[in-house]
Amino acid sequence: MRWDRLFEELEASSHEVRADEREALAADLQDEQWAALSWIDLLGAADVRLDVSGLGEVGGVESVGDVIVLRDGLGRRTVVVPEAVVAVNGADGRAAPPPTSRRTRRQLVRALRDAELEVRVVRRDGSAVEGRIVAAGADFVQLGVGGRRVSLPWSSIAALVER
Repeated sequence: MRWDRLFEELEASSHEVRADEREALAADLQDEQWAALSWIDLLGAADVRLDVSGLGEVGGVESVGDVIVLRDGLGRRTVVVPEAVVAVNGADGRAAPPPTSRRTRRQLVRALRDAELEVRVVRRDGSAVEGRIVAAGADFVQLGVGGRRVSLPWSSIAALVER
């Protein structure tokens, strides 16, 4: 009788040890998956919203590349500089990777310029400049504001918002 009970206890203990090992392995695998992710990989879910320095919380991720392109409910585009994103809110988005864009910042800015759209350039400090895009340099965007030109370095820009 004692031997039967001893073997039962050993068998139960063995099952517990294997279950603990499986749980530890699953946790390690999950940690490895998270370690391989960039925050950009979290932008694929439909409910994801970005907290952008100087702009606030925005949603509607359309594509991700050199910049993040968002589209609001009215169809207006917002071009967000990834360095201005301070938080990603919503689902983790890993099941659906965000659509990628091969267009560069300068290409997107030129497209806005060619469309002759008014834009509001939001700086990372929250201030904004409104006007038409005149040029896209290597590291700046130039706007026509009134009768003058204002050149804004990308390092100060949080987003370009179609008006």
